[in-house]
Amino acid sequence: MRLRARLMSSLVSALLATASGLAPMAAADGLSLPLPGPPNAEPRIVGGSATSTAQHPWVVALVTAAGAPYCGGTLAAPDRVVTAAHCVAVTAPTELRVVAGRTDMRTNEGVVSLVRDVWVHPDYRSSTEGDDIAVLTLDRRPGYPTLPLAGDPAAAPPGSAVAVLGWGFTEEGGQASPTLQRAEVHVLADPDCSAAYREYQPGGMLCAGEPQGGADACNGDSGGPLVADGRLVGVTSFGSGCGRPGLPGVYTRVSSYAPLLEEQLR
Repeated sequence: MRLRARLMSSLVSALLATASGLAPMAAADGLSLPLPGPPNAEPRIVGGSATSTAQHPWVVALVTAAGAPYCGGTLAAPDRVVTAAHCVAVTAPTELRVVAGRTDMRTNEGVVSLVRDVWVHPDYRSSTEGDDIAVLTLDRRPGYPTLPLAGDPAAAPPGSAVAVLGWGFTEEGGQASPTLQRAEVHVLADPDCSAAYREYQPGGMLCAGEPQGGADACNGDSGGPLVADGRLVGVTSFGSGCGRPGLPGVYTRVSSYAPLLEEQLR
């Protein structure tokens, strides 16, 4: 089992700092952000294509205090970000930064916020055990539009098209993308998800992918949004490989946690 997970902050920083083709770029608040690939590269999220924060202004990147991007998130209130618990559960708020409005991580566009508070679901233990959801309170309002939560349990039924976004690896074992990527996948029925993963919990999870594989989230996309009909329906949680046939991505089902999340977004 491979989590679409963050590694420990120090390990992520070390990996990104030593990977081939990486170079530092000054960020708006003085952070040094490593390039996740050479400037002339044209990588794509697994089976997806390039997009922008102009099209999806509510998608954000989580970076370490050292400036290494490692997870995604969604601006769900003016100063609140919904992300995966496994991205933040063992990290002090002072070690986190949230970057909004930055399509290309090689630039200093957008707004970098500090994290004032981290709320992790009280029952969270690990991604595969469920309750993989968290809310970050920022030290400011970045000033970008927010994405509403999908509170209806019938949102994103099996067979419906959904979009996953992030700056993660563009192929299994590959490199992170310097620019925001978007892939369209389809929601699978719970029995199919359970057949793929014995850890799958229908109440709090949903899974999405393609039967033949090829379109998927990957490492570094954890915590990022799964979107349908202009609402946040899922949070990228875990999977096995990236884009493998018969092994869809697993997402925290937002509708199952909507009342609890709404309390945290006030």
